[in-house]
Amino acid sequence: MQTETVIQTNNIWKRYGLPFMPRLRRAFDQWRQQEKSIEAYGPWSLRDVSFDVKHGETVGIIGHNGAGKSTLLKILAGVTPATEGEMLVSGRIFPMIELNAGLHTELTGRQNVYMLGAVMGLQRSEIRDRIERIKEFSELDEWFERPIRKYSSGMLTRLGFSVAINVDADLLLIDEVLSVGDITFQRKCFDHMEKLQADNNTSIIFVSHGIRQVERLCERTLMLDKGEVLAFGDTKDIISEYYSHSNKGIIEHRIKGQDVQGRYYDNTIIHVPQVRLLDKNGNESNEFETGEQITIAIDYEADELHEAVIFGLGIATVDSFYLSGMTSEETELYDLQGTGTIYCTIDNLPLLNGIYTVYVKLRKLWGGVLGGGESLAVFSVSSANVDLSNRFGVIRIASQWHTELHDIETQQKVR
Repeated sequence: MQTETVIQTNNIWKRYGLPFMPRLRRAFDQWRQQEKSIEAYGPWSLRDVSFDVKHGETVGIIGHNGAGKSTLLKILAGVTPATEGEMLVSGRIFPMIELNAGLHTELTGRQNVYMLGAVMGLQRSEIRDRIERIKEFSELDEWFERPIRKYSSGMLTRLGFSVAINVDADLLLIDEVLSVGDITFQRKCFDHMEKLQADNNTSIIFVSHGIRQVERLCERTLMLDKGEVLAFGDTKDIISEYYSHSNKGIIEHRIKGQDVQGRYYDNTIIHVPQVRLLDKNGNESNEFETGEQITIAIDYEADELHEAVIFGLGIATVDSFYLSGMTSEETELYDLQGTGTIYCTIDNLPLLNGIYTVYVKLRKLWGGVLGGGESLAVFSVSSANVDLSNRFGVIRIASQWHTELHDIETQQKVR
C-alpha cells in the first residue's frame, strides 16, 4: 500500500461572518505585545483541526449535529476557505456534499455528466468512453436524458455518485447525501466503495451519522464535537469512545428531564414509573460490557388486582431498529396489585458496541395491553475487552468450529 498523504490539514480554524474586526483586534493586541489565544476573538465553527488521509485510505468523520463535520468537508472541497491554518492537497478531489452541487437544473443527466467531467479535467473523449458506464450504474434509464429539475433527491444522488466513481478522482468527499437513496442503491454504493478500497486507488472521506456504515467502511475515524477534535485513530476505538460520549449525553438529558425519547403507551392501567438497569453486583448502571450480566428492573404501580400479567421486554438501537424481545409468558404469569418490581436477568449480554434502549410491555394473558412504553431506559455497551478480531455488527453469536459433521453430535453428547 502506498503511504503518501493525499490531504493534510494543519491547525484549521473556521469562523463564519466578516473576519475583519477579529483580525484587527488580534493584530492590535499583537502590536501591544498582549498576545492572546485565538479563541479569545469570537465564536468558531472549527477549532484547531488537524488530520491526514493517506492514499487508498477511507477515513470517517463522525459527531453530533453542530460538531462541524459539514463545515470541515466544505473546506476540504474548496467551497469555503479556512479562516486560519493550512491544507495540503495532492491529487484531484470530487465532492459529494450537496445533492445539486455543480449541477445545472435545466440540463439533462447526460449533459450534466459532460459538464462535471470537464470540471474534473477530463477530455470530452474520456467522458464519452465512460458515459454508458455511468448511466448503467445510476439505473436512471430514460431519466438520464431528461432535465434534472425533474429528478427526485434520490435520483440526484444516483447521478452524482455514478459520476464520482468514474472520474478517476484521487479523493472522494461523501457527506450524508447517500442517506436519501433507496436501500438497494445505498447497498450498491457501499459495495462499490469497498471495491475502491480493495483496488487501493482512491481515498475516501465519509461523513455520516450511520455509525455502522462508518464501522464497515473506514480504517480510521475523526470524531468532532463543537468544532474540536475529540479523537482521531483506529475506527473501532473511536466508535467505542463515541458511544461512551453519546451515552453520557443521553443520561444527562434524562437526569435533567429533557429526554424526549421515552414514550408511554396510551390508555394503560398499570403504571411503570421507572425501569432501572443493574450490574452483576446489583448497582444501577447505564454502561455495560459485552458478555457481562445485566438485570432489568421494572417497577410497577397497580391500583387494583390484575391476574396473570405477562411482562415483555424489547431491546432496540436508539434509531428504533428492533433487535430482540423477551417475555415472561414461558416461565411465569404474575398477579399484580399495589407497588413492586419484576426483574429480568441476562447472564451473558450478547450485544456489541452501541447505545440501546429498552421497551417494556405489560399485557393480559389474552393480549390486552396494561402498561409500559418505548425507550424507558437507555444503556451503552462496550466491546473493548472482548477478544474478537472483528467486533463489527450488533450481536455476538456463539459458534462452534469443526472439520466433520459428526463432531457436532459428539460435542452435544459430551454436554
